[in-house]
Amino acid sequence: MEISLFTQSLFPLNLEEAIIGASSIGYSAIELACAKPHLDNDAAVRDIDGIAELIRGFGLEVAALSMFNEFTSSDTLEVEIGIVDSFIEYAKVLGTDVIKLTPGKPASASTTEENWRCLGRAIDHLEPAARRAGIKLAFETHMGQTTDTLHSTEQFLEKFASPEVGLTLDFYNLAFSGGDLVEVVESLAEYTYHTHVKNGSVVAGSNPIFGRLDVGIVDYPKVIEMLDDIEYGGYLSIECLGPDARAAPLDTAKRDLEVLEGYLEMGK
Repeated sequence: MEISLFTQSLFPLNLEEAIIGASSIGYSAIELACAKPHLDNDAAVRDIDGIAELIRGFGLEVAALSMFNEFTSSDTLEVEIGIVDSFIEYAKVLGTDVIKLTPGKPASASTTEENWRCLGRAIDHLEPAARRAGIKLAFETHMGQTTDTLHSTEQFLEKFASPEVGLTLDFYNLAFSGGDLVEVVESLAEYTYHTHVKNGSVVAGSNPIFGRLDVGIVDYPKVIEMLDDIEYGGYLSIECLGPDARAAPLDTAKRDLEVLEGYLEMGK
């Protein structure tokens, strides 16, 4: 397992500042957020080769491209598919074989058969394109979306899983929804192509409260032990979303890197 930084953690910085900053605080890989102020489609069209050169110049690998999608509505489906088609091409330039996608709203409790059909139409188009490019499409277990619980994620895999279509497993998101992480890892192991690593607390009736990686509802030493058991060989992508990340993004990302490095060292 290797560590990367999801650059959404550095949204107070522009793309160049985020690349330079991630390298300066000790990261060897980044998961590139494919949205403003980082790698949106306009920025990629302007200078994808220059962005790739900048990343390599600061000694970084690209762990994944990270997109924010809505595949569950027919109103926007064709536009969403077209943008992902473009990013499949950008992934090859940037040297990554993983694209993180989100399935879209609504939350699983409100997901309809029409939502599932729309998502299926998107995957029917994107899966062969990904296969031709050697890309894995890793749909996130995302709060408030179709894959926000273990059960709905298992439904997703029953419908769509393949060598090209799997998951970005966000441990906190599934713990927040009440999932037992032992069951989560065992059930989703085969199609876990990428991961998101963050932590925080849960207060009844409130939104999640994000904070330090070593404080919260996810026991990451235990998670790492389970990932070792299933021989997961992908990235652990740190995601810093709390007020500390907004106030001091580089200091926060460095702090959580040191925490995760310590956990990995403990597991050796």
